Amino acid sequence: GARGPPPPFLLGRALWVAAKLAPGAPPAAATAVLDVSLRSLDPRAPAPLRVGACRALAQYAPMAPKDGLKPFLGPAYQRLGTLLESEFNAGEARKTPNVEASGVGVGVGVSPLDDGDWGETLHLVLEAILVVVKCDDEAAAAWSGALAPATLRVWAAKVADPLLAADARDVLEALAAVPACLPSLHQLAVPTLSGVLAAPDRQGPMLVESTLDLLGGLLKPAAKAEARAAHAACFRHVVALAVTSDDAGVLQSAAECLRAFLRSGGVESLAWGVDGTNGEGRGEVLRSYLDAAARLLSPSLEDGASAFAAPLLGQMLRRLPGEIAPILPEVVTAVVARVSSARQPNLIAALMSIFARLAHADCDALIGLLAQMPVPPPGGTAETGEDGVAPSRNALELVLRAWCAYQPDVQGAFDIKLTTSALATLLASGNPALDAVGVRGELVIETGETGQRAIRTRAKARATGPDRYTTVPVALKILELLADAVLEAQEAALAGGGDEDDEWESEGDSDGDDDGDGGGGGGGGSYFGGDLFDRILAQGIDDAVDDDEDEAEDPISGIDTQGFIKERLGAMHARGALAGVARGLNPRRQRALMALMQ
Repeated sequence: GARGPPPPFLLGRALWVAAKLAPGAPPAAATAVLDVSLRSLDPRAPAPLRVGACRALAQYAPMAPKDGLKPFLGPAYQRLGTLLESEFNAGEARKTPNVEASGVGVGVGVSPLDDGDWGETLHLVLEAILVVVKCDDEAAAAWSGALAPATLRVWAAKVADPLLAADARDVLEALAAVPACLPSLHQLAVPTLSGVLAAPDRQGPMLVESTLDLLGGLLKPAAKAEARAAHAACFRHVVALAVTSDDAGVLQSAAECLRAFLRSGGVESLAWGVDGTNGEGRGEVLRSYLDAAARLLSPSLEDGASAFAAPLLGQMLRRLPGEIAPILPEVVTAVVARVSSARQPNLIAALMSIFARLAHADCDALIGLLAQMPVPPPGGTAETGEDGVAPSRNALELVLRAWCAYQPDVQGAFDIKLTTSALATLLASGNPALDAVGVRGELVIETGETGQRAIRTRAKARATGPDRYTTVPVALKILELLADAVLEAQEAALAGGGDEDDEWESEGDSDGDDDGDGGGGGGGGSYFGGDLFDRILAQGIDDAVDDDEDEAEDPISGIDTQGFIKERLGAMHARGALAGVARGLNPRRQRALMALMQ
């Protein structure tokens, strides 16, 4: 007799196996698998069949020929949207109703994962939706209405589940990346997001922070019309969170969201008013940005939260130079005060990026401003002089000492490029104020009666005080840091790293390599030791890849760092200013710079 349809479990298993075999399958097989997958995306179908269909759809949609894929996209959007609604509602029905109202129609449930199988199924549905959205912009524009409302509901209800919340956010941001989807998506999402941000105390755990993250993601591709509408609905609430919250995660997300507002609205957004009604105009919005930055720089905040001020201030300096210029002394004073009170190296290193940007804009003006500025009252790492280095006499000495000490702690390829090139600019400026600046140099080695290095025990350290250091001219220390940076790049190239950002991601201090033959290479002359290799092994060479859009479009990102250093040092050499400083370098650093200058 006629053979009936295969059992659902067997068909689901077959689709799952087909998904596993997709990397080796010919493109011609995609349409057949997609046809079966779509017919299996029925909310009433057994779970194994739905799971297999989602997996197969996610694997074969990208490999299908574009003409062959088009007929499947409409049904895929419809059925995936229906399945998403069904799976979400089924999961909610399994829980005891206990949802805290947010006042805007969303809430956070008691548990993000009440049923492991159900959570995995919902994840697979969202994964398949994301693949389909990215397949064809025209189809996404036509069918986004079938997905966006349900996806927003899932995101709001499952925000405490890192996996599902990230899946839903990825789908919403993928839709936002399609220009034709953006207006309707903003109309749908922004009122909900605004409602959450307007009443943060009434929201469940993580909802406010995730709302800020999603809003920032939707602002990234926003055109001016959508940016202004979002500004009117949300800007004042984001600023309020930045100036009142004590939660480090909320402060970070608020700072990133304000950067997104500034990027999408530009300088003209200063005239929109904090609520989009023009209000007091440019002054009101600018003051809001400055209030947020000032709060992030407050010594009352933990150091980890204050680090988020650096990217925000950096973009304000880049995008609003004319507006910031009249109040620049106040901004610099606040940053200097936070450097003085900081305890964590990562905060001090992050704040150096602000001085680096100012050095690129007008090096002599920055030096003059800092030289006239007094040292703030003692803070977290107060200078006592017990280490052999006299306390700073002005803000210029304070900042340059911190910069030279914590440059090896700067993280991220862009910030390393920014600060390294700024150090080269400072050194090459020849500004006479730098001649009076002394910074910490080498550790003073105590020797015993035999002339050998004395062993420093804990008891002896308590009796004699902290380690003592020499004081060296800041020009020599900067040149050492630049030589170390060149060495890192050369070592990375020899280790097989060909991308400059990878090379400059690890710009650690090479002082540890100076032992042995007087800095001539140590370890038998190997180039594969020290800080660079340790950091590559710890975090991977690919960690240097930056995806920050502000950084990607910043002119600084286009700098060839080695070429920049070579050009600045070449200018110093031409006026006879380099040789005297370079004599203080150890042989290994001298050779690195000689190789660069050839």
